[in-house]
Amino acid sequence: MPQLKTAPALLLTAQLLTAGLLLSACGGGDKQAEAKSVQAPTVRAALYDARECRSLPAEVRSQNSVVLASKISGTVVEVMAAEGAVVEKGQPILRIDDSELRQRMQGIQSTAQQAGLERQALSARSALAKVNLERMQKLYAQQAISQDELDRARTEFQALKKQEQAMAASAASAGHMGAEARTLMGYSLVVAPFRGVLSRRYVDQGAFVNAGAPLAAVDELAPGGDAQGGYELEAQADESMLPLVSVGMQVLGLVPSLSPMPFITRLTTVVGRVDPATRTFKVRADYKAPAPVPQANSPASTGQANATQASAQANATQAATLAPLPNNRPRAGMFGKVCVPVGRAKKLLIPASAVRQRGELTTALVVDDTGVLRLRLLKIGGVYLKAELDGQSYIVQAQTEALSDGSGGPAMMLEVLSGLTPGEVLVNGGPESLREGDRIAQKP
Repeated sequence: MPQLKTAPALLLTAQLLTAGLLLSACGGGDKQAEAKSVQAPTVRAALYDARECRSLPAEVRSQNSVVLASKISGTVVEVMAAEGAVVEKGQPILRIDDSELRQRMQGIQSTAQQAGLERQALSARSALAKVNLERMQKLYAQQAISQDELDRARTEFQALKKQEQAMAASAASAGHMGAEARTLMGYSLVVAPFRGVLSRRYVDQGAFVNAGAPLAAVDELAPGGDAQGGYELEAQADESMLPLVSVGMQVLGLVPSLSPMPFITRLTTVVGRVDPATRTFKVRADYKAPAPVPQANSPASTGQANATQASAQANATQAATLAPLPNNRPRAGMFGKVCVPVGRAKKLLIPASAVRQRGELTTALVVDDTGVLRLRLLKIGGVYLKAELDGQSYIVQAQTEALSDGSGGPAMMLEVLSGLTPGEVLVNGGPESLREGDRIAQKP
């Protein structure tokens, strides 16, 4: 009696049948069509021995960035700088209505003037009381007046003296209040604390702001246009990586919107406290903006060194200081990655361009010993970027989405789990019309 197949066996049989039908269909088509000689680029599958890096999602941040807050309450009556604009040190950004402070200042000044006049009057009365007290003391020594009259004169002088001191304190208090009001009036005009980029403005004209509310964010810039202290990549790492990282450790950084290739950097900060909500901790890596490349027709590229050129370069430098910043520079808030080496690994990697998707199946065209193309089913693992930096080989986990939009570039690699062996040659790209049975015109 025949034995029943188990579920895994049935599933494997179905997969093999599907693959067989696909290969038969491809092969059948090839039999009907005459095999042709083609030219196509090839690549050899090889084990890639490199340091594998674990990627941590990060954010580009300016090392010198401030959020300007309001110290007074009022309505924003004027906006003087737009978001994204370069502002110089002391340049006004916005102004808050200070009419209430001005009225308060006028009231304080009136109070201070009144206190000054009252103090002068009390000072005159106190001086008169002092003279009267001295006369009473002489008369009492001559037994011309009673003790009661002398006590009344002394009490009057002391009372006037105390009133004079109290009025002096009131005048001083009014002076301090006036100084405070003048200081607060200075805060009605919000200015840039240094040369930088107005990266964000939290309020618009007509908005009412309370004291302490954020108004604008400014990222500091150096004279050349880069951040004064550079940029940094800030990432959240899983708590399991805490023993693997340390300050000064060499890691890789990546900002895909600026370049598809990683760069070498170092960790500048490792915050050892783990957030109990996310079970992660914070790390920061240094990131320096790339130096601007001179144009081919610029004086710097031609190498001329005469007086006219020196003057032109000086004028160009001054114009560059006032010109808008280049579009390819890093900006705070950009997405990036911090890639931490976790160990060495050997992986069979092939370029993403060598993979051909046939419906739900992943295939590749392998060149046999006779130069004939053979269709091969592949099982793909992770997506990686490979890089050679400082004489070392790295493989970095990459985004799978980069395969569909074509942004991966030639360094985008796929891990082959099955279907290929090291040393086999396969077609790397080429026309979509290539099929099994075609022959490569020239051997690799």
